[in-house]
Amino acid sequence: KSTLAALALGLFALVLQGSLARAIAPPWCPDLAWLVVVGVGLRWPGFLSGFLIAALLGFAMDSVSGSLLGQHALLRILTYLAAAVASRQLDLSGGIPIALLTFALSVAYGFGIVASRSIFLGPEAIGVEVVALAVAQGVVNMICAGPIVSLVDRIVNRFADEELSRRGSLALGYSSYPGRGR
Repeated sequence: KSTLAALALGLFALVLQGSLARAIAPPWCPDLAWLVVVGVGLRWPGFLSGFLIAALLGFAMDSVSGSLLGQHALLRILTYLAAAVASRQLDLSGGIPIALLTFALSVAYGFGIVASRSIFLGPEAIGVEVVALAVAQGVVNMICAGPIVSLVDRIVNRFADEELSRRGSLALGYSSYPGRGR
């Protein structure tokens, strides 16, 4: 149920993002569905279900955008992996560390879009304009990260007891063997 709830949140964010993009220019419109993927990476207890959410939201973005098929799916999976590893290795317990991580991931995502397009469509120069757009998108995503991550956190907390009683799989970084994991 928690996976379906997070997926529904991501799809709703994608629809809301599309509506906002008609009124707000693209670098100033937050990438809400991508922020859900970041929130899943930061807060999600199960690795494979989080991976599935990131992939499905990426393919949903691919289906509604004019990008290469699989481009957003690949980059959202990489974003999820980076956020999941960062949340397990770094102390991201405050709003500022999460905002800074979101900014860095957003700028990297922008450069990933340019890099993946250049592989298939020919090289594109990364000029001042591309960097400025990536930084602007990063700032907007950084500002909007807090509410989206807290919504994902609410979904995790809402279904946590139900999920733990239903399955016995361990989260990434944890092990039942003594001396391994945390």
